[in-house]
Amino acid sequence: LSARRGGGAGGGPAGSGASATAESAQALAAGGAVALGTIAHDLIMTPMDVCKQRMQLSAGGSPGVYACACTILQQEGARAFWLSYPTTLLMNLPYALLMGSANERLRQLFAPDGDPSMGAYFAAGAGAGALAGGLTNPLDVVKTRLQTQHLVAAPLVAAPPPAA
Repeated sequence: LSARRGGGAGGGPAGSGASATAESAQALAAGGAVALGTIAHDLIMTPMDVCKQRMQLSAGGSPGVYACACTILQQEGARAFWLSYPTTLLMNLPYALLMGSANERLRQLFAPDGDPSMGAYFAAGAGAGALAGGLTNPLDVVKTRLQTQHLVAAPLVAAPPPAA
């Protein structure tokens, strides 16, 4: 029985199959933990992100975040702060799952002995970030459009004056 599970005769006590399963479970758990943190983070940061987007796109500038938030609340109601929350979660949860899981798995691959070097941490983080960012970027575009949909974009080039 121990030979079938990979144990004994140099196979190690847990065997390679059990070790791979444990590593995959650990990577998924890391992704899940990051996702739970993302839900809490986005509850707080989505209204701030709405203000940031509006301030960046306002033609005359804004006197500050508080004034921007008050204006949004008066003109559009509280719903405006949360309109993009579902899309934010649709973007950030896959990002968090991919980032956390890929980062954990890449660290395991770069340091199979369980003691990653600083370079392994950087490489794992960069690889996981590139993967997660590349796959979820289209959702970020949708989120930004939802947050700024009421704004009319100012023309980039001024129209010529009418002929007299």
